[in-house]
Amino acid sequence: MPRDHRFRAVVFDLDGTLIDSAPDIADALNMVMAELGRVGFTEAGVRKMVGDGWAGLLGRAMNGTGGPPGRGMAWVEDRFRAHYAPRSTRLSSLYPTARETVEALHGDGVALGVCTNKRQAATDIVVEGFGLGPYMGAVVGGDTGVSKPDPRHIGAVLEKLGIDPGDAVMVGDSKADLDAARGLAMPCVLVRYGYTAVPVEELGGDRLIDRMAELHDVLPGL
Repeated sequence: MPRDHRFRAVVFDLDGTLIDSAPDIADALNMVMAELGRVGFTEAGVRKMVGDGWAGLLGRAMNGTGGPPGRGMAWVEDRFRAHYAPRSTRLSSLYPTARETVEALHGDGVALGVCTNKRQAATDIVVEGFGLGPYMGAVVGGDTGVSKPDPRHIGAVLEKLGIDPGDAVMVGDSKADLDAARGLAMPCVLVRYGYTAVPVEELGGDRLIDRMAELHDVLPGL
């Protein structure tokens, strides 16, 4: 479809925005919990814990079940990584209309990028595994320097794309996405279906959408 908005670039969050990754994340987390002899989490519970990288997720999981184990948090992260990496696309799925929206934007000549607090190695597996790699001009994980809500994380994506913040929009599902975008004076579209402990209606995004395809309708008004 012809471009009818001003944006030269769209930067996407990954988990909870383009990819429903909670099933695989919950699966890997519960394997770690089993190794520790602790009760696992429901998938619904994990959805509220995702958003600021593995350190945040695992910290919440440990603190909510008795505190960090004697083996240390580094051990927890290593075990989670070992379980998650080979399974990161087994139960996960693209959200409805996500692929079609990405393809349409790319076809319109809009530069696309991914800005996620997921580790880079796991991010690359997921992005490529779901066939999004050819459309993304920049993919920056959360362990490559800074991470959201630090606006420099989005800035790193835009630098790779060669686009100024004033010509870009962020699409995400959480306060971290919104705060990072606000730090660059960028508009931010939030999805209603993502991972957030705070109701998305209370976050203050510029627009809220129920399906990724609705992005085409809201961009012209930003």
